[in-house]
Amino acid sequence: MRDPHPPRGVPPTIIGTKGERMFYVATRTLTPTTDKTVKEIVVHTCADKWLELQKEAEAIVAPKGELIADLYERNARINATYARLWLADNRFQWAGLAAFASKQVGCGMLHAAKLKQEADELEDYSRASMGDSTISDGYAVMAKSSSQMLSLLALGNTALFLDIYPLHLFYKRYGIQRLETCRFDRQKIANKVLWPVDPKILPFGYPFYEILECFQQIDQGKITRSVDSLANHEQLNILQKVLYIRPDMRLLLKSNQAAWVTGIPTGVASEIQLTLAAQCSPVADRTETFPRTLTADLADSKQRMAFVTRAAQRFDMLVNGPARRDIERSMIVIATGSSLR
Repeated sequence: MRDPHPPRGVPPTIIGTKGERMFYVATRTLTPTTDKTVKEIVVHTCADKWLELQKEAEAIVAPKGELIADLYERNARINATYARLWLADNRFQWAGLAAFASKQVGCGMLHAAKLKQEADELEDYSRASMGDSTISDGYAVMAKSSSQMLSLLALGNTALFLDIYPLHLFYKRYGIQRLETCRFDRQKIANKVLWPVDPKILPFGYPFYEILECFQQIDQGKITRSVDSLANHEQLNILQKVLYIRPDMRLLLKSNQAAWVTGIPTGVASEIQLTLAAQCSPVADRTETFPRTLTADLADSKQRMAFVTRAAQRFDMLVNGPARRDIERSMIVIATGSSLR
């Protein structure tokens, strides 16, 4: 069992002979237990511990060293991990909100897959019956767009998980003082981990200030503020660079928004919303929606952050009010890891 606190007189962190940051992990008894037991202080480098935790995260989404090919199964595992994190420690309120948000990503993936299947079926029918080629061409475009959206949603979902989940593990196991000291060393393991993002776009393990700010706030009991800090990191430092700055993602979002507002083509668009429940469909008083206007743009960071902030505030209200038991029940369902299919 790891003891997160060093014995009296042993500093939480030390500098090794080569200048590496190290910290105490446990003591190992060298003689039979007596009042004068001799113990050896066991230390590891910060990078060693980051790598250990990163591999734990990888085991969830890439248990055989490669990302799980089934995007729905991968999403369900991510959802479940976030939910279990919050159920085990309610201070991790961002993780609770993320369980629902990641679930909603899975809902979007299901919608994209459904559209692709329908487009493929209609295209096959059109070819077989020598029907109107414009119909076939239109649905071919829809099928391609749906495939792109499915792939991009999975990319963002996975990258965010691999970035943020190990941060929670590090703080939970080793505390804020070691996180403050070791946060710069996470970058040292970049060539030893699975990272699905081009490092030119987003290098692995960059020590953004919002990360430290969030966990300091958790340590101080400022839970609501910690959610705001990590939401800024999530949306602006990670997803903005991985997804929302991409021209293809921006075009897909604009097309979806236009179709949602106008209803043309019928049944193609998916409403942008976050339901704080285990299901995809909206629930009264537990669903936050994105504006249904042509000027609304999810790729715009200011508009998206306003939406995320509203969702975070609603979640905070629910978990601190009479609806808490409903939230917990939904979280338990998500924590089972069952796919939305």
